[in-house]
Amino acid sequence: MTTATDSVPAERPGDDTIRMRRWPRPAMPIAFAWWHRQPRQTRTGLAVAVLFALAGTLSLCASLSRPAGASAVVLKPEATAPDAGKSWVVTKAWQGSGNKETETFTVTGHWRVDWIFSPSSSNGGVFQVFIYSADGRQLLNLAANSQRGGGSDTSFWAGPGTYYLKISSGGGDWKVGVQDLH
Repeated sequence: MTTATDSVPAERPGDDTIRMRRWPRPAMPIAFAWWHRQPRQTRTGLAVAVLFALAGTLSLCASLSRPAGASAVVLKPEATAPDAGKSWVVTKAWQGSGNKETETFTVTGHWRVDWIFSPSSSNGGVFQVFIYSADGRQLLNLAANSQRGGGSDTSFWAGPGTYYLKISSGGGDWKVGVQDLH
């Protein structure tokens, strides 16, 4: 019901009551008439589209209301590992061929990604390892990139947190390991 308020009528100056009255017609008669002329499928589709638009808008507003550094994961590449009398401890290891998304792993500070890639043909293959934050929304860095040839290498990282790797491989077998410095 659409209502409006009236001020106190002049003939009753001592009466403090606010009077309500109903508007004579709906607020948007053209929109209501158009809506009811549409087939049921169109109305359902429009309702679903409005819900998706509303959910997207709310998600955008929520992400904008977060402080800038609240969800930022800090991961810094290092040229070499710090040598402070600590030892490397294997956190996780994987092997296979083709593409793989690993399970999450947690590291405490300084850590490394070790990899070996063996192409299946003399033409070589492609091998890449990407580091993602555990929430899956943020690509942080590239840990390995081997084009055409095989080989092995280690990349060192500084940044405690929970991560996972996306391994992209075409034409070969690989082994990847994560080690944490304790």
